[in-house]
Amino acid sequence: MKITSSILLCCGVFLCLVAVPVIARSGTTSGNGPKNPSSSLLEQQRGWYVQAERLADNPKNRSFQKLLTQLDGYPLTPYLQQAYLVQYPFLSNREAIEQFLDDYQDSPLDRPLRKKWLEYLGKKNQADAFMQAYRDVGDAALACKYAEFGLADEKQKYAALAAIGELWVVGDSQPKACDNVFRIWQKAGLRTPEKVWQRLTLAADGGNHTLIPYLKTLLPDSQKYLADLWLQVRRSPSQVSRLSIFPNKFPDYERQIMVYGLNRLVWNDRDLALRSWQKLSSQFNFTDQEQQQIAEKFALALVIINHPQAEQWLERAASQNQDEELLRWHLAHVLRQQDWKHALDVIEFAPANLSQDYVFQYWQARALEEVNAPEQAKQGFELLADQRHYYGFLASGKLAKKTNLNDTPLHYTQSELDSIASLPAAQRALEFRRLERPVSARREWMFLQSQLNEQQLKIAAVVADQHGWHDQAIFTFSKAGYLDDLSRRFPMAFDETLKTSAQKQNIDPAWAFAIVRRESSFMPDASSGAGAMGLMQVLPSTARYLVKQKFTTSTLYDPKTNVELGTQYMRYLLDKMDNNPILATASYNAGWRRVRNWLPEKTSMPMDLWVETIPYKETRNYVKAVLAYQQIYREQLGDNDNQFTALAKMRIAPKG
Repeated sequence: MKITSSILLCCGVFLCLVAVPVIARSGTTSGNGPKNPSSSLLEQQRGWYVQAERLADNPKNRSFQKLLTQLDGYPLTPYLQQAYLVQYPFLSNREAIEQFLDDYQDSPLDRPLRKKWLEYLGKKNQADAFMQAYRDVGDAALACKYAEFGLADEKQKYAALAAIGELWVVGDSQPKACDNVFRIWQKAGLRTPEKVWQRLTLAADGGNHTLIPYLKTLLPDSQKYLADLWLQVRRSPSQVSRLSIFPNKFPDYERQIMVYGLNRLVWNDRDLALRSWQKLSSQFNFTDQEQQQIAEKFALALVIINHPQAEQWLERAASQNQDEELLRWHLAHVLRQQDWKHALDVIEFAPANLSQDYVFQYWQARALEEVNAPEQAKQGFELLADQRHYYGFLASGKLAKKTNLNDTPLHYTQSELDSIASLPAAQRALEFRRLERPVSARREWMFLQSQLNEQQLKIAAVVADQHGWHDQAIFTFSKAGYLDDLSRRFPMAFDETLKTSAQKQNIDPAWAFAIVRRESSFMPDASSGAGAMGLMQVLPSTARYLVKQKFTTSTLYDPKTNVELGTQYMRYLLDKMDNNPILATASYNAGWRRVRNWLPEKTSMPMDLWVETIPYKETRNYVKAVLAYQQIYREQLGDNDNQFTALAKMRIAPKG
């Protein structure tokens, strides 16, 4: 780490800051990291750092100055420098700010200061400094200011106008700070009806539909009805069935609205969508691209509910596009019908890159088994059985042989570990972790990963694992593409808590470990968009139901509490699903009521076939992953029996 004495001029007063650390290109692969003070000194410095944070808004404070001296060499000191530079982003501090931004470019230290600095320079009309400092920080107002300054330079004028066009053609409102450049762009004759249509389409299809009335006023009079059509169909996709509302005056634009409406309608009312398409396609000349888009959406919507016309639309979609998701659904559809010969045809005509995928290899062997070609089926299973994968485990189960985990721990030297651990970004990440600030720690770790090559990423994963940072060890190994270090990719984290809770609920501890691995990768503070929290991603509503009393939501971030509730919920689902772990696993992801609706109608179905035809892709992949992880954890826990031997023979009972 390079230590310099920074002298900042804030509000006209010189503030001498003692030994302010400036780390050059923090997080690069160079080994010039900060000093490595003793653990006792580091412990003291953590306390001093927390104190200094509270005083950073007043850098003249003597206590703050003293703390800075004591924090010489501490990895997080740059955040103190950032804090007061953010508070005093003045021209008098330009040299210090530009040096800081240069040293920490693209790191988590960059954006907060850069955004504040750009806002200040924009207000002060400092064009040169603004243009020099500008980077996209995800702020439309600053992007517009950059374009405004660019317009004043003849060399950048055309690029600026193009950038303004990109800023205008979006599906949401833009800040008032953009109004001036938008007026200039308009006066240049660049706000054409085509641009208005593009923005109208974005606003209607997934954007802010309240923009549509405004955009209508910008269309030529002859096209204003199109905005009304967009609103009608957006509000109610069934309107697309009314042929009379499409006058065919601007057929290219009208067809876009029809395609949008049909693609939404087919998920709500399949039969109405099919009838509407039949009428519309007889009156309008849809392009090949539009027809293909319709075919793909219809095929997926119909196959999920096993609609009688599903096969027809799957064939139609596949004739023009060998899309992987469509092919998987086509295969699942014929498997659901247990049409094994057709399944072989689907696999045979799949592109070579897909036919070699484990799913196609497994189902080819299964289909051969069903059409009385046992030797060929056995050969197919043998090819797969050594793979550490859901389908590899299924194949080994079919052959009643042991699984092959292909466990190859990563080899490394201490010097390799030290070189990564000494990088400034790594030290900042680990310090934030010690301070129990997981979000800041992850930001720094993500930045660190962006600076490393493949081999260094592997070493970084080991560093994370050695610090008990299991989620980042897992993610970093994945980013590096190294998947064979099983003890680190499938850690026995929180083992006593998980084992004790699993035993209490009378469930397989390997199953509990597998659920945690899939749900959060052992990240205690994990949270989802749906509100699930903690290691086992327990919903607060589920927790309240289980405890039958008032419940403080934040306690779900406590590993012990979370695991106790998560395993209790697993037991609850097992009871709901007649002790079937496959159905309980699917229920953990999708809810038990929904899973019950997916059960076979009349006769039982082989387990592998049922999993393959789960309507929700997320749940389908979830079940496969948990089953594979459970096998790995069973062996980690000392049970070398292959659970897939029994699973290969399991059948899912029909609805009761």
